[in-house]
Amino acid sequence: MRAPSISAPPWLLRLLTAFALVAAVLWILPVTPMLAGHPFAFTALFPGGPAFEDILVYHARFTLFHTRKFFLLTRGISAFAYPAGAAPVYEAFNTFAHPDTAYLFLAVIWTAIFTAITWAILAKSSTAGTATRLYVRLALLSFPLIFLIERANIELILWMIVVIGILAYRKGYAVPAAILFGVAASMKLYPIFLLGLFLKRRRDLPAFAVGLVTALAATGLAIAYAGPTFSIAAHGFFTGVDRFQDHYAETVRSAEINFDHSLFSPIKYWSYVQHQSLRSLMTPYYLCAGAFAGLLYLRVRTLPFLNRVIFLVVAMVSLPPVSYSYTLIHLYLPVVLFVAALLQTRNAPATAKVALAILLFLLLPLIALSVWQNIPAGPIQSFGLLLLLPLAAISPWEDTTSKISDL
Repeated sequence: MRAPSISAPPWLLRLLTAFALVAAVLWILPVTPMLAGHPFAFTALFPGGPAFEDILVYHARFTLFHTRKFFLLTRGISAFAYPAGAAPVYEAFNTFAHPDTAYLFLAVIWTAIFTAITWAILAKSSTAGTATRLYVRLALLSFPLIFLIERANIELILWMIVVIGILAYRKGYAVPAAILFGVAASMKLYPIFLLGLFLKRRRDLPAFAVGLVTALAATGLAIAYAGPTFSIAAHGFFTGVDRFQDHYAETVRSAEINFDHSLFSPIKYWSYVQHQSLRSLMTPYYLCAGAFAGLLYLRVRTLPFLNRVIFLVVAMVSLPPVSYSYTLIHLYLPVVLFVAALLQTRNAPATAKVALAILLFLLLPLIALSVWQNIPAGPIQSFGLLLLLPLAAISPWEDTTSKISDL
């Protein structure tokens, strides 16, 4: 067995240091207007509206859970705009008088746990001192986490499930991982992409089927639980998701476009500038994006774990027509695994270096530049996500992560 690297390869340390410095500058930018006598501009990092809005928005509505009124439309928008699996999660938070406090408590606990996971993975491939230096640099790239907590979106729960699922899969627990991915897909649809991990080897196909069945079963159980009848709840959840697409995927809002990094967001930005409707473009987008990713994955699925997990996570956070900055938290574990693998690779392929640079770029608080000049940060990030998909298909990245999977 190869001994852990004593220190990071110089190019890797320089790359992480460069992006950490850029992130530090961007974090400072919201303070600079004060030097010119203007108000503190930290709010430029987030869309308008109250903090913790996503967890508070349904607080009153959940007093009606399990009744027909819960599913009634409000001002043309469904009372609940998530798939059925998300409803019990929201119900759990809204059993507290202050859902935001409960959310913050869980976010702090999970952040501490993920910090320990990150340090353990890095330390497994290097020395404790090197792991600490790398972690300090990576910690500056925490904008998606800060954004997630400020919005208090239940993406936090999906992130927890996905992280545990990926680590379980990497350790060889295919069926438990598939069950976790299926449960996550019942809350928001796009974690279903992660079942692609089970398409490389024939012996993993039963786990793939388990994941699909779990997603359907979890959705069905959530619908039955939501009541008052299965048909009322099913219609209500379906209407909610449909209305969500009408109001967010097919409609562009100036306050949100800069935070949307989906591959559809450049088209949204164009329609916003040109005052054009998006409705006729949705079907062509689904067909083109699906064909593009599907054809690429025919190649990627034969490659090492690192290529596959980065491809699938990037697809998960970029292919849906709406994907806000908090979904980028799903890149954290792939980045940590990537860095850990590269610690043991003295001659990393050029595609790996470029891919890591793009991943680090995506974690920057790029929206901070809007303090001085409004820029479409989300659509700019989408081009990085688009480039990552073919990069993951070009060449295999050395798969040394098996040495760090026994956590």
